[in-house]
Amino acid sequence: MKTSNLLIHLYNNVDAFSLKARHVDLIRATLPETRITVAEGNHDFLEKLPEADCVLTWVFESGWYEGAPKLKTLFTPAAGHDWVAADPAGRVRTFYGSFHGRIMRESLLAMMLHFNRHIGKSLEDQRKRIWGRLDYTDNVALFSQRVLLVGFGSLGQSMAELLKAFGAGITAVKRDTAGFEGNPNVDRIISFGRLEDELPFADHVVFVLPGGAGTDGIFTARHFNAMKPGAHLYNLGRGNCYREEDLLSALRTGPLSGAGLDVFAGEPLAPTSPLWEQPNVLITPHSSAISREYIDLFIQEWFKKLMEI
Repeated sequence: MKTSNLLIHLYNNVDAFSLKARHVDLIRATLPETRITVAEGNHDFLEKLPEADCVLTWVFESGWYEGAPKLKTLFTPAAGHDWVAADPAGRVRTFYGSFHGRIMRESLLAMMLHFNRHIGKSLEDQRKRIWGRLDYTDNVALFSQRVLLVGFGSLGQSMAELLKAFGAGITAVKRDTAGFEGNPNVDRIISFGRLEDELPFADHVVFVLPGGAGTDGIFTARHFNAMKPGAHLYNLGRGNCYREEDLLSALRTGPLSGAGLDVFAGEPLAPTSPLWEQPNVLITPHSSAISREYIDLFIQEWFKKLMEI
């Protein structure tokens, strides 16, 4: 697809999520005949929007489409639909980012290795200058474990690719398996209705579910109770899929041995949350996709989509 008037508004308070001069230079070199405008703020963006036929942005409200008569395509790095609304009239094609898995799967792997290789103990021993070599008998390798991926869109599929390279056994869970043809990186794909039967066999349970009413409280206390004793849970999707009270109970009294948490029901996580005090919890501040390559990957994906549509 040819674009003649490109408007970009990719500022974010996370610096890795913001457009840099090198990105603009790359776009100009790749699209030499395109008029490229980088908005200096929200007001400037809305003023220039009526002339744009293509937009790259973090935020776009539903009502703004009426003020963009020439707009044909809108691209956002965001995977979720939290900040960019689809065109209610269906005139503008809206594309959401699907590149995040290449970054987030490394965050997941780091969490898994943290628990499998007892990195927390190593750091504590280092602080105390203790040579605790005899205390690592419980270390375990991923190639001898089973991973249950709850959510198998682009994120889950990318994670499966990496974990399969480590030799892990992988079962994927999709809310709707109708018409899905399978994936070479997983051993089995099951529907959510069969999740409870699979939980007793999983060493690692990974959530990469989207937010929204469809996933609110989808993982219940009954599911936690069905988990394998000693299992670990990870959430890199959205924090609405279980009650944190149920998670805490599973961590304190079993069956969970630990949890790697990047997302929470309320963010930022309140200083009063008991999750901060759990010794078997690894907390990251919704940062699993933060990487200096983020906008580079988005622009690469955008270029590819421009050629396809």
